Amino acid sequence: MQKILLSGLGGSLFPYLHDKLSSKYQLYYVDSDFLLTSLYPTYSFFPAPSVGDPSYIEFIKEIILKFGIDVYVPLIDEELIKAKLEVDGFNNVKVLTPTPDFCELSLNKFQLMKKLNEKGISTINSWIGNDLSEWSFPIFVKPISGRGSRGIKKIDNKQQLNAYYLLEGYSPNEILIQEFISGTEYTIGATVNNLNNLISVSIKRVIRKKGITQIAVTEKNEFITNLVKQVVKELKPCGPINIQLFLTADNQVKLFEINPRFSTTTVMSYADDIDEIGLFLENFNIEFSQDPIQPRAGITLHRRWENVFYVK
Repeated sequence: MQKILLSGLGGSLFPYLHDKLSSKYQLYYVDSDFLLTSLYPTYSFFPAPSVGDPSYIEFIKEIILKFGIDVYVPLIDEELIKAKLEVDGFNNVKVLTPTPDFCELSLNKFQLMKKLNEKGISTINSWIGNDLSEWSFPIFVKPISGRGSRGIKKIDNKQQLNAYYLLEGYSPNEILIQEFISGTEYTIGATVNNLNNLISVSIKRVIRKKGITQIAVTEKNEFITNLVKQVVKELKPCGPINIQLFLTADNQVKLFEINPRFSTTTVMSYADDIDEIGLFLENFNIEFSQDPIQPRAGITLHRRWENVFYVK
């Protein structure tokens, strides 16, 4: 059994992903929330420093050495570049992220929008908050550098924009302002190996979203699949990514975000017994020229709250 270390145990991937992987891999986890020890008492879990702590990477390396970890799957945006640069290859560990250059591009939303436009992939009118004084409302605003959907708001007027800066604590030069887009939202997982071959595509239409996707359904869509192929060809992630986009009524694609990691909706592939981590590892350094593997259409994810109690 290969030994896999994953970060972000407190996220919504778990415990479902653990249950799907535990018969195939020996699993280890890190997270900065020490209370997870009580929530997952049977897991091999190690409370970690915050990802921003200078000791974080050394902590990860200690776990790798102590337990002979084969694969590290970082799931927290702030660690992705450091993990790829400093952990990949350490004690022969494979780190499942895209290249550092791709991570850096994806995590800067303004630079990503510019690159997508330059490559003819997608165009969304975008500005840094202090570049213009007037916009046609409504608009979308989001932090230029930020995790997932945090800080994303639809703004209808100047008063709301001023309130956003005040309440969220951002300055205009930290904010990306974009034209308002009306369309159907999709989140798409793509497993890309280290040779930049597209192994799998998982297309999910978002039905309800609040921070993370709460309800979604898998679909087959050749138009979106071809868009994913274009992203992989032009931007060369060489690792797992998640693409978020709107599809307008006239079939224009408006790609507004790429997460350079496995996303929370990765579980929808596992619901159809597609092991995205396994696909990367099985095709590491191997050319893959087949059509990408896709889950069947019609699988619906519906996340719900669970009450868990424990006494120390």
